[in-house]
Amino acid sequence: MKRESLSYILAFFVVLLAITVGITYTNKTDSLENYHQVEIKEGDSLWTIADQFQENKNISKQEFVKWVQEKNNLYSTTIKPGDIVFVPVQKEEIYQFHQIASE
Repeated sequence: MKRESLSYILAFFVVLLAITVGITYTNKTDSLENYHQVEIKEGDSLWTIADQFQENKNISKQEFVKWVQEKNNLYSTTIKPGDIVFVPVQKEEIYQFHQIASE
């Protein structure tokens, strides 16, 4: 009887550990603080933003828009003027581009 109880207790802790590890890794999101933010203006869409930034990236427009939707928790491609979204462009890439352009 004691051996059976010990097996149940051990199994309980193994399941508890697996759930804890699973929750920890599924809630882990990329830090967006290193990515460039864009303020949406009248007439902007995720596709026009992809046109502006995608040329320097090695991803398609579809992948660009999908990344923006996922990282900004957007459930559609609809955005409004004044919204702020992160784009898959590192801040330092934008800084380097502005440095080159100003020279």
